[in-house]
Amino acid sequence: MPERTARIVEIVSIVVIGLAVLFYGWLLIANLARFPIPAVVALVVVLVLQTGAIRRNLAEGGPAARIRSSRDVAFVAAIVLALIDVLWPVRWAVGACVAATEFAIVLELLARFTPDPAAQEAER
Repeated sequence: MPERTARIVEIVSIVVIGLAVLFYGWLLIANLARFPIPAVVALVVVLVLQTGAIRRNLAEGGPAARIRSSRDVAFVAAIVLALIDVLWPVRWAVGACVAATEFAIVLELLARFTPDPAAQEAER
């Protein structure tokens, strides 16, 4: 039962983060653009870590490997779009970054709802 409660808390947290990004993501990106050098350094570090996550999720395999890798690619796209807005402010980058982040969050929710065949076999 505690595992189920933890899973519900994770899903609710992801939904809350998605709503925060939807309504206030543009504000976060605007604040990042105010401090370009630290923002670029932080975004590049996160980009490197997220690239490693893509490789790890593909190597891990399993029923949700493709959706998790697609989620990671969407996060990489959001990071690149944030970098574009910080380095070369263009009007379309903020909206595209928020859209890519929202897409990645939806993929994360889909991955969480994907049933695990090993767990289903163990229940039988």
